[in-house]
Amino acid sequence: MPPRPTLRLTAPEDALAALRALLPGPVAPCRLPVDQALGLVLAGDLRAACPVPARPLARRDGWAVEAAATLGAGPYAPAPLPAPPAPVAAGEPLPPGADAVLRDFDLEAAGPLAAALRPAAPGEGVLQPGEAIAAGTLIRAAGQRLGPRDLPALAALGLAEVAVRRPRLGWIATGAEIVAEPARDTLRPLLAALAAGALLSPLPSCPDDPDAIAAALREAAPRHDLLLLAGGSGEGASDRSAEGLALAGRVALHGIGMRPGMTAGLGQVAATPVLLLPGLAEDALAAWLLLGRPALATLAGAAPPTRMRARLAAKLASAVGLLDWVPVQLDAEGRAHPLAIGALPAGALAAADAVLAIPPGAEGHEAGAEVALDPIWTARCP
Repeated sequence: MPPRPTLRLTAPEDALAALRALLPGPVAPCRLPVDQALGLVLAGDLRAACPVPARPLARRDGWAVEAAATLGAGPYAPAPLPAPPAPVAAGEPLPPGADAVLRDFDLEAAGPLAAALRPAAPGEGVLQPGEAIAAGTLIRAAGQRLGPRDLPALAALGLAEVAVRRPRLGWIATGAEIVAEPARDTLRPLLAALAAGALLSPLPSCPDDPDAIAAALREAAPRHDLLLLAGGSGEGASDRSAEGLALAGRVALHGIGMRPGMTAGLGQVAATPVLLLPGLAEDALAAWLLLGRPALATLAGAAPPTRMRARLAAKLASAVGLLDWVPVQLDAEGRAHPLAIGALPAGALAAADAVLAIPPGAEGHEAGAEVALDPIWTARCP
C-alpha cells in the first residue's frame, strides 16, 4: 500500500504545468442539434458553403417587374408593362426576367395592361444573392462557443446540426455526511455552473475511506475525460481523498501555494486526470479557477479567453510566496473595487464581477494600477 500523501505546497504555475502534462488534448467531436449545442465549443469553423439568399428574393410584398419597362413612368404618365407583373410576398423568389419589386400603390392594374406609376431602379425591393451572407463567410471559428446570435445565420444556411466538443466530467463527492444525506453535496451545483460546456455526471458519493474512494475512481475513469473528486483534501483524520487517489492511480501533487484552495491537488487514474477539490466552496472555486477551467478549455479545444483590464480603486497588499485570489466589483467608471484578498467568501462572490490573481512574487498593487481580470463564472456566449 502506498504511503499516505502529505501536503506539500507546489507553485501555482508548476501545478498548472503538471496538469497540462496529464491532459490528452481536445476530446473527439460530436454532432448535436443546434439547440443542444448552444454554449458549447465548436470543433470546426462554421462557414457559409453557399450564398444567402441563393437567388434574388423579394424584400417586400408587391409586384415583380422588369425595371427597364418602368422608365419614364409617373402618376400622370403611367408606363404600360409589356408583361403582366407577378405578385410576390416578402422572401419569395423573383420570377424570371424580373429585377425589381413595386409596391401595390405604385402599380395601376385597371385596363387591359398593368402600368407602373413610377420608375423602379434595378434591384429595388430585392434581396440580392449573397446579400445576407456571402459564400465562404466565417460565421464562427473553431474553438469559439456557439451563441444565440449565430442562430439566424445557421437557420438561413439550413444547418440543423453542428460539430462540437463536449468533455465528459465525472463528479465524486466524499464524506460520510454526504453519503447519508446527498442534499448536503452543495458543491456540485456550483461546479456544474462553472463547467458549462461539459457533460458533468454525478456519480455515487463515497465515505471517508481510501479503498472506497479508489474503487469509485477506478470504475469511473474509463468513462470520463476528467474526474472531480470533491472533499477530503485536507490533512485531518477524515480527509482520505488523496490517499484514495494514490491507491487508484497516482497523486501528481497535493497542495498548492495559493489562498484560498491550498489543499487542492491532482493526479491520474489510468489515462484519466483527476482534480482533488477541497470541500469548502471558496477553496473549491479557487482550485477550479487555477486548474479546472484551463483543463476544461484544453479538453474542449476552446480558444483562450479574453481577459478584462481595469484600474484598481484601492491599494492591495499581498503575501509574498502565495497566489492571492481577489474578487472585485466594477463600478460605472470601470474601476475595480476589491471585496476581499486571499479569500472568496460567499458574500463577496455574490457581488463580484471578476477575479484578480496576485502572483506569488508580487507584494500587491497600488491604487490606480491597471490589472488583468478574469471572469469568475462560466464563459458567456458570444
